[in-house]
Amino acid sequence: MIVESAVVPRTSAAPCADRLILGEHVLGVADGATGKPWDSGPDGAALAEAVAGHLAATAAGTGARVATDSATALVRSLPAAAGAGPGEGSAVTFCVLHRPRREIWRVGEGRVLLDGTPVPPRPTGERVVAEARALVLRRHLADGVPEATLLAEDPGRAAVQELLRALGGLRNRPVARYGYGAVDGQDVPDDFVEVIPVPAGVREITLATDGYPEAAPTLAEAERLLAGRLARDPLMIEDPPETKGLRPGADSFDDRAYLRLSPV
Repeated sequence: MIVESAVVPRTSAAPCADRLILGEHVLGVADGATGKPWDSGPDGAALAEAVAGHLAATAAGTGARVATDSATALVRSLPAAAGAGPGEGSAVTFCVLHRPRREIWRVGEGRVLLDGTPVPPRPTGERVVAEARALVLRRHLADGVPEATLLAEDPGRAAVQELLRALGGLRNRPVARYGYGAVDGQDVPDDFVEVIPVPAGVREITLATDGYPEAAPTLAEAERLLAGRLARDPLMIEDPPETKGLRPGADSFDDRAYLRLSPV
């Protein structure tokens, strides 16, 4: 049973790249990647829409490996039609509960809470990129550059473009500390298809995209924490730092989706 849910774009000027996945057997969230200058084929919003619809139709007997492979095949067909090969375009991650199997499936960095207790995702190279961006921005702040100027221009984001490109090159490659999983048309290695059994006593599950830097057991609390972080740290360079900040005219630094539900 769904308790509460939300999908909120970071700005009304661009399509939201996050989605809810609301199927008979599978419920969760999908997170389309923010577009990069070198991406080709469908953007993250289009991929998230396609994968969310596909996973919502997952059958009761389907397992995580089969579901991930079928979503990959779907995405592979979309960029191919646009002239891009597997892994050359954008990507989408997801985090879902398969209710009949009492399993949470996670590919990427989705937020998971079991009765309010976080289940952290595996570390990736994104933290390295975010730290590098924060380093550049802190240097500018130390030099007296106004925060508003840095929000408008974000020299930190500009400085880590090659790091972002290198990180994308490690997508679906099991490289220690840096590799990570996402549905982008390439095969997703088993290491990146996470299966989390839901213990019998768990009463509530929270699934959210990483547009919420801190997961919380209620939507109101998640929104409160996000608003507080944006108010004191619009550059998003506190711990944990992010690879992008709050742009002028935006409501948040990233799109976000949230789903709280009962596993029964």
